[in-house]
Amino acid sequence: MRTLRCLGLTSVLILLMMAPVFGQGPQTQVEKEVKDFLDAYARAYEKKDVASIMAMIAPDPWVVFVETASNGRYVGPEAIKKSYEAEFGQFKSAETKYNWVSVRSKGDVAWFVAEEMSVVDLGDEKLDLPARWSGVLEKREGKWLLVQSHFSFSDLEPEEVKPR
Repeated sequence: MRTLRCLGLTSVLILLMMAPVFGQGPQTQVEKEVKDFLDAYARAYEKKDVASIMAMIAPDPWVVFVETASNGRYVGPEAIKKSYEAEFGQFKSAETKYNWVSVRSKGDVAWFVAEEMSVVDLGDEKLDLPARWSGVLEKREGKWLLVQSHFSFSDLEPEEVKPR
């Protein structure tokens, strides 16, 4: 009898410990859509396709993108577009993979945080550049649009950036 109680108690404890895993459930439709958005963004970025990227950004004058550069605040589509055009002139090619992505949503608003690794070809050398990206998306007429973005390279010092 004592063995059965211990076995029962052990089973309950195991189920309680596993509850967070069971509670996660399958990927939601919004999570899938946001991850698809991020993949499409990465492909457009790799192609240096400014028009496709701008089609993924809300056309509102209050849209804000920030990054770690000292002049890294861009407000409105025109400033954001100019920043992409300038950035694309600084490298030959780039390939990005997401290592981790977190997505949450409420109604027609979703927010994400991603850790990524980009391989950037500068022409004379290739660099592995880890970064973090967070943003807010709004669904308009069935399409997710970026309304806020914050991008930063990870805490690596310049001498820690690994040439390939």
